[in-house]
Amino acid sequence: MVAPGTIELELPLGDGPTGELASRRLGHVRQIVGDDGDALVRLAAAFPNLAAMYAASEEELGRVVGPVAAARIRWFLDAPLATSLAPRHLRALAEAA
Repeated sequence: MVAPGTIELELPLGDGPTGELASRRLGHVRQIVGDDGDALVRLAAAFPNLAAMYAASEEELGRVVGPVAAARIRWFLDAPLATSLAPRHLRALAEAA
């Protein structure tokens, strides 16, 4: 059985200029890269979906957004979800999921 979120990772980053799914996926990428709008555009152009972005090595990401941003993205994606270290409001969200 495939986990519900798995299919979402395989969907293209864009489903039209105003598509809700594209907006949600790009919003997720925006949370990873922060306020760097240029990096967001480059990542969306370089990777067809979130799964490809998640699977990219730090070197591959670095060719798209530079070494510092790539290291930050890989750290974010690879960091363990140690909810005991998270702020209280994030722990509550994790426990509710």
